[in-house]
Amino acid sequence: MSGMSPIARSIATAAVVLMIAISVLLLPAAAEYPMFHLNPERTGNVSGDAPITANLIWRSDLGSGYIGSGASVVTGRVYISNWPGSGTENLGLHCLDESNGSIVWSNVLGGYGGVSTPAIECGRVFAGATYFSGDLYCIDASDGATIWNRTIEPDPGYYGVASSPLIHNGMVYVVSSSDGRLHAFDFDGAEQWNYSASGSSDWYMSAATDGDKLFFNGGNAMNCVDIATHNEEWTFNVGYKVTTTPAACDGVVYFATGKNEKKLYAVDIATGTEVWSRSLYGSLSSPAISGGKIYIGDKEKKINCIDASDGSEVWNQTLGGACLSSPVVANGMVYTTANYDSGTIYGFDADDGTLAWSYDTGNWNMAQPSVSNGILFVGSDSGYLYAFRDPPIKGDLDGDRKVTTADALIALRMAVGAVPTIDEADLNGDNKVTSLDALVILQVAAGSINA
Repeated sequence: MSGMSPIARSIATAAVVLMIAISVLLLPAAAEYPMFHLNPERTGNVSGDAPITANLIWRSDLGSGYIGSGASVVTGRVYISNWPGSGTENLGLHCLDESNGSIVWSNVLGGYGGVSTPAIECGRVFAGATYFSGDLYCIDASDGATIWNRTIEPDPGYYGVASSPLIHNGMVYVVSSSDGRLHAFDFDGAEQWNYSASGSSDWYMSAATDGDKLFFNGGNAMNCVDIATHNEEWTFNVGYKVTTTPAACDGVVYFATGKNEKKLYAVDIATGTEVWSRSLYGSLSSPAISGGKIYIGDKEKKINCIDASDGSEVWNQTLGGACLSSPVVANGMVYTTANYDSGTIYGFDADDGTLAWSYDTGNWNMAQPSVSNGILFVGSDSGYLYAFRDPPIKGDLDGDRKVTTADALIALRMAVGAVPTIDEADLNGDNKVTSLDALVILQVAAGSINA
């Protein structure tokens, strides 16, 4: 600002300060993925950016175990479990750096890892242990130390506690499979109450909530329990065991059944009565819901898109193997994987089912995709956790895949050292970020020049 009068310098300085203050307000909040299928409703519907290309930014080798769970992502860290596979090396719950996949810490979860997707809140990670362990674990998110563990599964078998914990209003809900019991714990590990269904549930199935009621399967039925009273609201009986974690949306709960019956159901939450049902060979693939559509895989090697209002088919696509993975929807895309005959990760256009990209992991894959901060995370029986993100765009500093005035304001913050600089902000090629770069970004945003 040399050569300016004192008044001009003051005005210019005030303008920069004002632009920085505005940029703070315009910066998007960091996207997080704190539990299975993102939220307590288990809709798997993620806002924000997600990859439209198979651009692998890193893969992390977690050892000789298989990854059958989904990843959860909070404050730049990724949490994922693995369990016995081709070997038993490095099994447990692992915390990784979101940016490069390096392992921050690991917790063995009793010695043989886990297959439930962890849930994170208030600096605590909740996850089930597997391989003849019936324990739910609470772990310090900062250093991986076990805070407490509680035995909830009376007959754990190989799967242990495979149910993915649900966090809602300061409580942790998890299902023990052999007795079909829903457990409610506070964050200090005290069980506040539990409710037992009339029979066992599928090993992997977890609870969902609409905020007032909890939904979980057990005893060849979908069970609805009132959170406030802990009493049964209704039980919807089906002809075979429910194979999916339910998803709740707009007053309806959705779930599927497996062999013998093979149906996808929509049940009214208020009354427990059927809204509609349709043929579908249910697998472990739990429904995701976005834009009035249901996305769900099946054992007949398909990913299906179903109209949520009436159960009519919108589209389906054939995969390389049975779809046991629960789809996730983000940025107009739906992601899932194939198992048995294939270990492929898929990205489809959510509207018409067009295949946008695929990636072969070289081994079977039942793991659940997760999306956070524009990155798709998904594990495989290869033992690797994979991270995909589209290549960066010059001038796009807030990750929305566009160059706007908001990016120019972020560049100004970088220029004055308020936030760390990144390569995408250096548009004039001088290997530093200055107010000139912010000016160039403004010109790109206006369409007067190209980045």
